[in-house]
Amino acid sequence: MRIQHHHYGIPIRKYYFAHTIKPTWRDTLLPTAYMDCFTSEKPRLFQTEYRHTLLTDLKPDEVTIFQNFPKDTRNQIRRCEQEKCFDLNLNTPLEQFIPLYNAFAQARGLSLFTPEDATAIGSENYRIFSVEHEGKAIICHFYLLSATMGVTNLLISASTQQHNDDADMRRSMGFANRCLHWQGMRYFKAMGFHTYDWGGYALDATDPTMQGINRFKRTFNGTLTPIYNYYSLSYAFIEKLRHKLR
Repeated sequence: MRIQHHHYGIPIRKYYFAHTIKPTWRDTLLPTAYMDCFTSEKPRLFQTEYRHTLLTDLKPDEVTIFQNFPKDTRNQIRRCEQEKCFDLNLNTPLEQFIPLYNAFAQARGLSLFTPEDATAIGSENYRIFSVEHEGKAIICHFYLLSATMGVTNLLISASTQQHNDDADMRRSMGFANRCLHWQGMRYFKAMGFHTYDWGGYALDATDPTMQGINRFKRTFNGTLTPIYNYYSLSYAFIEKLRHKLR
C-alpha cells in the first residue's frame, strides 16, 4: 500500500506491508520509506531503522485467542460487556475520528490528521473503530489494512481528553479500550485477516507515556517481533530535520 503526500511540490512516499530490495530510481532519489517491514532485506541505497512490534495471531479459534489473554484482561473485557456503559462502533466515520484524534494529538505534541491524509491512504485501506459514550466517540482505533497479506496494523489509538480528571471514568475507559481491541480482533478474523499488528512496541522505553502504552499492549500477550523501516537518503534527512525541530 502506498501513501503519497506533497510538501513544497516534492512527493513523499510511504509503502506499508511490502517492500522491494530493488526500488525504482525514482523511489531511491525521492523521499521514500518502506514502513513496518517484517523482512531484514534492505533495499539498495536505503537506511534502516530497527524497531519492534507485538503481533496477535488470529488463526486460532476465538476461544483459544481469548484464553491466551491474561486473566485480568479477560475479566476487564467481560466487565465492559456486562456493564454496557459504552457502545462499540465498528464503522466509525472519519468525521468523528478527526476532531477526537487532533485534540489528543495537540495534547501529546503529535502531528495532526487531516482529510487529505485519509485521502492519501485511500478509504479501502483503512478502517476506524470507536468506543462511544452518550452518542460521542471517546476512543478511536485507526487501522491500516492489507487483505492480500492478511495483516491489520494499528496506526493510531486515541482517546478523549475530557475525562482526564475523572479516575473512575478513565478506569472504565481502559476496560472499554481492551474490549474494543478484542472486538476488533474478532471482526478482522471473520474478514479473513490472520495477523493483528499492535503498531509498534518501544523496547527499553524510558518515557513514562511510552512505558504505559507498552504495559497496556502487553496485557494481550502478543508476540514481540522485530520490524524494519527503510528510508531513502532524502527521507532519512527529512526525518532527522523533523526531529531536531520538534
